[in-house]
Amino acid sequence: MNRNATQRPTIKTIAQETGLSIATVSKALNHSPQVRPQTRDLVLEAAERIGYQLNLHGVQLRTGKTYQVAAIMTAPGPQENEWEGVEYAQLLSGISWALEDSPYRVSLYPVRNFEESRAAIEQIVSLKKADGIIITGTRPDDPRIRTMQAAEFPFVTYGTSVANAPHAYVDADNEQMIRVSMERLIDRGHRRIALVNPPAGLTYGITRLQSYRRALEAAGLPFDPALVANGRLTPAYGRETVLTMADLGSPPTAYICANEASALGALSGFHERGLVHGRDAVVNATDDLNVSQYFAPPITTFYLPISEPSALLGAYILRRIEGEGPDTLQTLLMPNLVERCDDRLTSAT
Repeated sequence: MNRNATQRPTIKTIAQETGLSIATVSKALNHSPQVRPQTRDLVLEAAERIGYQLNLHGVQLRTGKTYQVAAIMTAPGPQENEWEGVEYAQLLSGISWALEDSPYRVSLYPVRNFEESRAAIEQIVSLKKADGIIITGTRPDDPRIRTMQAAEFPFVTYGTSVANAPHAYVDADNEQMIRVSMERLIDRGHRRIALVNPPAGLTYGITRLQSYRRALEAAGLPFDPALVANGRLTPAYGRETVLTMADLGSPPTAYICANEASALGALSGFHERGLVHGRDAVVNATDDLNVSQYFAPPITTFYLPISEPSALLGAYILRRIEGEGPDTLQTLLMPNLVERCDDRLTSAT
C-alpha cells in the first residue's frame, strides 16, 4: 500500500510496521541499553524502509541531551609545519566511525595547549554543551579529570593518570612495550640504549621512563640520564636528539623512539653524522600508522592501528553516558611487535 507522499512517518508508524509498542520503538531509536540488539535492528530497518527521520531537536528539548561528544585535542597551529605522527584527524575519524550507529556525533574542540583544554572542559561542563568528553595528553595528576569527576560528567581519556580517582581510559601498554623492547635490544647485545620520549609531564612518557629504568636494573646496566630525551615528537626533535647523543663519549647503539615521526628524524641524524643503521646503531619506534615500513631501511616498530583505540574510545563514552561505571571501561592495548630488522650490530665489510 502506497503512503501519501506528504505524510511524514512517525514513531507510531514504525510501531505499526513492527508490531512493537511506541515506548519500545522510542527506546530503540534512542539506542537505550534496555532494548535487545535484535529489536533495535528491527526498528532501525523499519525506520530506514519507511523513510523515518529522528527529530533530534525535539528529542533534545524533551531529554535535555545535546547528543554531542566533545573531543578535546591538541591541534597544530597554522605556523607549525612539523609532522608529529598520528594527528587528531585520524583519531577523530575513528571515534566518529565508532559513534556512527548511535544518535551521538563528535564535536571537535581543537586546542593549542593544556591550559586551553582545561578551559574548554570547564566551559563544556558548566554550560552542558555536550553529553560526554574525550580528552588526550593526560597528566599523572590531571586537573581536567578532577573537574569532570567533581561534576559527575561522563568522560573517557586517551591515556592514563596516576593520582586521580578511577576513570574510563584507553591507552597503549607503554610499560610492557618498553620492557619488551629493552629486553629484546639487550639480548641483541646493546648496552647503551637511548629513550626518545615525549614532553616531560605526560603520563605515558613517565611510564615509559620507569619501565626503561627497571629494564636496565634487571639487566645490571647503569642508568645514564644523558641517554633520555624529552620533547615534541617531531622529525626535527628526533634528528637533534641523535646529533646530540652521537657526540657523547660513549654514544647509544640503539634508539627507542616514541613515534615514527621522531624515528624518521633520527634516521636523518644518522645520515648527518655518517652513521649506518645496523652497523653503528639502530632505531626502533612505536606508533599507530605503520609508516616505518616505508623508511629506508625499514625499522622495527610496535604497531597499534589507530582504529583500535579510537573504536574503544567511542564505545566507552557511549557506555559512560548511559551510566556504566568507569571500573569496567579501562583498557591497555599491547601493540604488535613488527620486526623488520634483527637489530644486532654488524661489522663493516
